[in-house]
Amino acid sequence: MSKKDLINASASIEKKVLEIIQVQWEHHEEIRELLSILKEKIMLDLNALGYVARVENQGSFVRKTYLSEDDSFDLLLILKKSDKSKVHQILDALEKRLRKDRIKNNLIEITKHTGKLPYLRLNVEGELINLFVGFEVSPGEEPESIFDLIPMHSQYVITHMKEENRNEVLLLKKFVKTIGVYRSEIGAIGFNGYLCELLILFYGTFREAIQGICKWHPRTIIDLKRNTEKMEDVDLLTSKMLLKYYPLYVPDPLNPKDNVAADVSVDQFTSLIAAANTFLMSPDISFFEDLFFEIPSYEDLVRKIANSGREIIILAINRNFKEPEICWQKALSIKNAFQAELFNNNYILERSKTFVSEEYYGLFISLMDVRPQISIRKEGPEITSNESLKFLKQYTKHVDVVAGPFIDNNRWVIHFTKKGQSVYEFLENLVAKNTFVLDVDSFLKIEIKEKMKVFIVNEKLNKVYDSDDTFAENFYLFIERKPLWICNLKETEVT
Repeated sequence: MSKKDLINASASIEKKVLEIIQVQWEHHEEIRELLSILKEKIMLDLNALGYVARVENQGSFVRKTYLSEDDSFDLLLILKKSDKSKVHQILDALEKRLRKDRIKNNLIEITKHTGKLPYLRLNVEGELINLFVGFEVSPGEEPESIFDLIPMHSQYVITHMKEENRNEVLLLKKFVKTIGVYRSEIGAIGFNGYLCELLILFYGTFREAIQGICKWHPRTIIDLKRNTEKMEDVDLLTSKMLLKYYPLYVPDPLNPKDNVAADVSVDQFTSLIAAANTFLMSPDISFFEDLFFEIPSYEDLVRKIANSGREIIILAINRNFKEPEICWQKALSIKNAFQAELFNNNYILERSKTFVSEEYYGLFISLMDVRPQISIRKEGPEITSNESLKFLKQYTKHVDVVAGPFIDNNRWVIHFTKKGQSVYEFLENLVAKNTFVLDVDSFLKIEIKEKMKVFIVNEKLNKVYDSDDTFAENFYLFIERKPLWICNLKETEVT
């Protein structure tokens, strides 16, 4: 295809996709009316309870950048900072009163979600509405929660975005959702809606955004306020900076110290670049279509693992009905803590990935070897010492010596390897006896010690794989590694 043909093909696909993902105006008005009625009821209940607060439509609904497939909408309960300690009390009182309220003769169904960011999930007329909690903050003021800045984010997008750009946001959101790099849950990682909006504000259109993404490299910095895009030289980053390394840095225009892309992983960053390049070379509507795949049998997956030559370990804790947000946060803490211990004890980690399934949350780990390869430097006697000959006879043909004896600064020196515990034994011991060394909070340490299971590829893992479909899906994707979107690519003749 010529460049002109590719552009025309992309434009045709974008038009077809927009016909599907755009929200019909009639439905938008129905939702707006429903949210308006609900806001009024919540405000009346708050006043009756003696609280001073306000409720606002927020999120992609108020910005008109939500997809027709989106199944929930957001209201934001904005409290005074002095009421921070009363959040649970206020939500509990609201929940009791709202349960008695009706909209169009139907009772409101309510579920309270607990955790670091408690909120109410309401089911009204078949529509799901999240009532999140934020606090009054001024521009530049330190927020109390991630929801505090949402009103300012909304105002920024509404003020700076042209009407025609909203469709471009829809296309980008659908694209990142389809290729599996969109942040679908609170606490999870990935590209969020606000980040997609900022990228369109910076690039202008979906196609220009895709062209820009194709040129990204770690670490790309996109600064809307300065209207600049640059690549920071990773080689010049200090080790301290690398501890908070982000492959993509998009300073929040309202608070430049915050990176809007902080929740984007390296894998998600590179996956988006790869998908963008592939789409530009071969535009196809499959990049906007939901993907379905068949999970293989446990036996087939075991054969794939054996052929890979990797050692696979799973650290899992039973959810016991914990909220996804809580599970994602704990899984990320587990990942950071256990990766550090494996590294400090010289296990060769290939990669790891957090997961949250219906029954479990935790960490998938792939290692190059079941045992650590530890190279130790041992200094011997000075070359003129009486002990010199004894040292040479002892280590010249020693099976564990990998280098030497050689002379360094007037001394005999050797490097030798020392075999450690198998990784399974190491992790079992770490979980059961040495949890105190993990860099996690005390509550999670107790949970790890009492509830964490260390799985290897055996019959016990088979039972989990067969009983928890979402675990099986996550585990399969970890082993397969292949981005799902490439499964829909049309076969072409390779020249």
